[in-house]
Amino acid sequence: MGKFAPALLQQAANVIKLTGSFSNIIDGVITDPFIRNWLDLLCFLLSGLPADGTIAAEVAFMFADWYRPNVQLDYPLGGSGALVDALVRGLTKHGGKLVLNAHVEQVLVENNRAVGVRLRSGQEIRASKAVVSNASVWDTLKLIPEGALPKRYVEKQQAIPECDSFMHLHLGIDAAGLPENLGIHYIVVNDWDKGVTAPQNVVVVSIPSVLDSSLAPVGKHVIHVYTPGNEPYAIWQGQERNREEYALLKQERAEVMWQALERIIPDIRSRCEVSLVGTPLTHGRFLRRHHGSYGPAIAAGKGLFPGGNTPLSGLLCCGDSTFPGIGLPAVAASGMIVANAIAPVQKHLQYISETFG
Repeated sequence: MGKFAPALLQQAANVIKLTGSFSNIIDGVITDPFIRNWLDLLCFLLSGLPADGTIAAEVAFMFADWYRPNVQLDYPLGGSGALVDALVRGLTKHGGKLVLNAHVEQVLVENNRAVGVRLRSGQEIRASKAVVSNASVWDTLKLIPEGALPKRYVEKQQAIPECDSFMHLHLGIDAAGLPENLGIHYIVVNDWDKGVTAPQNVVVVSIPSVLDSSLAPVGKHVIHVYTPGNEPYAIWQGQERNREEYALLKQERAEVMWQALERIIPDIRSRCEVSLVGTPLTHGRFLRRHHGSYGPAIAAGKGLFPGGNTPLSGLLCCGDSTFPGIGLPAVAASGMIVANAIAPVQKHLQYISETFG
């Protein structure tokens, strides 16, 4: 870090501001009620918390990108699957291997060190350098043998507050006659006075086939509607997926998403050809997420996301339960931090030299 010290020292006065909440920066500066609400909304969509709980550094980084002159929204051709394919190409190019349908049952611990994982199938995979978990803090703890981590550490991690979950609506619709200027993204706030974190108050709509026609058959659109991290898990706890009661609750809790979409496409229900509703139980099942949660609700200024190291030698963590926090950019950064922790310093210097000269 030595060669970057002069530039870092110039920003020393801003470090405290950047590690605090974003509200500390806008308090007394932004007074217009709508703009304050809008900033609260953007923070919530980034981190699962409003401005008073979102770290200022994350907002500064994202706003710098969003509001640059002539900035445009980038969307990957082929949808999010194209991003996965690109990552897999990079992994295999450098000798890695992606193994699917390989649920990790337990982290293997020998001589107080994480040495690999045991899969649900019984297969064991040994680690050459480290075991890295990108599961949530609560789900990672479930994979560690009892007694391998200090009891106080486990209790502290288990007590971390969690963000709420999601409702999802996935649709395939007939696009005939829809306006040519149909947008890709819409955000509906039902009542600003309730606050952006209120259950089902914010609904996000994404129509990716507007930009990439390959994502839907000719003359059709695919739509994803969701309530972002504001669906309480308690409503769903104890529900059984094969029961009529569950189906009726899905229908009831999905109504707010239909209503939001009707503000954009009034006749959406008659256009619908495919309809799938996801709940916090869906989130938990397919993503293996504790309570289907968006992630830890660690408010800036009141707590810090932990780093990638753990008390168990050989076990590192990344993802939305580690620093810098929730959201794709933050999670990507956490992965880079752990990769850097594993790689020797000489590799760091070589990469910096090749990249920046």
